[in-house]
Amino acid sequence: MRKAARELRNEAHVTVRRADKTAAFVLIDTEEYHDKFDLILGDSPKFEKPSYNPIEEIKREANKTIEKNNAATNAVHFQTITGDFSPSYLYGNVKTHKNGNPLRPIISHCRTPTYHLAKRFICLLTPYVPNVYSVDSSTEFLGKIKGSLTSGTIASLDVESLFTNVPFGETIDLILEKVYRDPSTSTLNIPPNSA
Repeated sequence: MRKAARELRNEAHVTVRRADKTAAFVLIDTEEYHDKFDLILGDSPKFEKPSYNPIEEIKREANKTIEKNNAATNAVHFQTITGDFSPSYLYGNVKTHKNGNPLRPIISHCRTPTYHLAKRFICLLTPYVPNVYSVDSSTEFLGKIKGSLTSGTIASLDVESLFTNVPFGETIDLILEKVYRDPSTSTLNIPPNSA
């Protein structure tokens, strides 16, 4: 099986991708795969092709913010960003459970300059995320409904391209409101003007 997969990866006209939400793999015509991405990336308000490699500029701007924060507080310090990095890259998993087998676009930031900084922020901001109406996994959800004797209706809502439809400015305002102005939460030990 692995030998066959390796041989298929060497075929220029065949792209091997994971199926979305399953452990299966899908063989898709490479031209069709690229056409599906052209449709996704053609949504110009959400995606813009850069005219240059922004890595050094991103490092410089992030380091300015890090230095400003580190100078303003002794509570939470961040490491400056050093080293060589790559731009994020885009790939797609095939939604075999949907008509036309669209792609779920996934942008990997693992080798980008701000990847570790973002992971640090996840740890810092997770305590501010309300968990009253959310669960961490489908296993936890199933456990909750199996143990419940109440009646009702369960509905599943699907938002097309959820993450590319999240409004950045409003999201940042909501986070700042929760972290710095909500009396029910403790304030994050980062000055708001450097966050």
